[in-house]
Amino acid sequence: MVQSVAFNFAILTIATLAFYLFIFVLPKQPKRHQHRALLCFQYSFVLSYLAYAGLCLRYLGFWGLSVLTVNLFLLAAFYLFYQGVRLRFNAPLNGRAAMWVATHLLLFTCLQWWLWRQGYWDGTRELFAFINHTVPLLLTQQFLFARRAAHNGGDRLMQITLLLIWLMVLVVMPIYAYAGQPFGGLLAMATLFTLALECLLFAGVAMSYIYDLIAKLKDEAYTDNLTGLKNRRFFKRISTSLFSSAKRYQFSICVILADIDDFKALNDEFGHAEGDMAIRLVADTLKSIVRAEDVLVRFGGEEFLILIPNTHIDEAMQVAERMRASVAAIVPEDTPVCRALSMSIGVSAVKDFDDLEHAIQRADKAMYQAKRQGKNRVELAGQGNLAMA
Repeated sequence: MVQSVAFNFAILTIATLAFYLFIFVLPKQPKRHQHRALLCFQYSFVLSYLAYAGLCLRYLGFWGLSVLTVNLFLLAAFYLFYQGVRLRFNAPLNGRAAMWVATHLLLFTCLQWWLWRQGYWDGTRELFAFINHTVPLLLTQQFLFARRAAHNGGDRLMQITLLLIWLMVLVVMPIYAYAGQPFGGLLAMATLFTLALECLLFAGVAMSYIYDLIAKLKDEAYTDNLTGLKNRRFFKRISTSLFSSAKRYQFSICVILADIDDFKALNDEFGHAEGDMAIRLVADTLKSIVRAEDVLVRFGGEEFLILIPNTHIDEAMQVAERMRASVAAIVPEDTPVCRALSMSIGVSAVKDFDDLEHAIQRADKAMYQAKRQGKNRVELAGQGNLAMA
């Protein structure tokens, strides 16, 4: 028995150190609730570690203290884990819920002490402890299930692990406790069971943060830092799937290519910082016009490209005209360069599901035709009709 506890204690030590090393190499969490979630996970593992340390008190003759230490620390660790999961989704416990948690911990401690004083050293006392431990586990399971739409692989691993633990405690442990098994065997199973919990939950937490980090890196790779719009790399990825869907379901796609007029002169006169502010202002204006299903990207420099799915070319021309008029309507005093801004815009439609690049090239030619015609205009590719202020 001593060797079993020592072995499990050594494994948990390695797992705890690995978890802390993982947290050490993680990038600093940008949001307060994410940082607090990591702290809760850390303290949860520390309390679990201390619970295992409490087992050693049994072999020093402190049975009552060992009972209280092990079970109270484990219950507190599970509640901290529950709070950490809630903080990960920015839904921390409120004051009333925290009061209920504190009440449960206090009542659990008192009842554990009373059972020990009454001499309950059989499966009844251990079963009482395990059932109480399932309360925070069940709450965590319910919370994760309610937010399953936002899960990544790590969250799903945590949910599956918690479900198995809950079923194990409520089904297997009562059978084991009242089947005439000696206390030592029950304790060995409990420690091994808790060790498996720690390792699997560690893996789930680690995986969830790894998935979050990967998603964040992908988002940064596909986002333009200056405007917050998606960039050309994202456009290449999304356009392929959008074009395939259009070809399969036979819906139209229109392309709008817009360029800020005289931007080089603006940069030369006022400097790059003011030019960047003008680009952000135009980007915010365009964002207020496009629909959720449209794809708006900063195509490069002062160019913006918009893919409009399931839209007729006449409607695309109207959208482009609203964009041109909205940019032209910006009050000069509101711009960082105190001058009017304008855009030349070219519009084209994907014909017979030809190469999307050809549609972009036609929109580009139409845009330069608009510039040659005096700027601050919208032109449809392949036609001479101009919509202008």
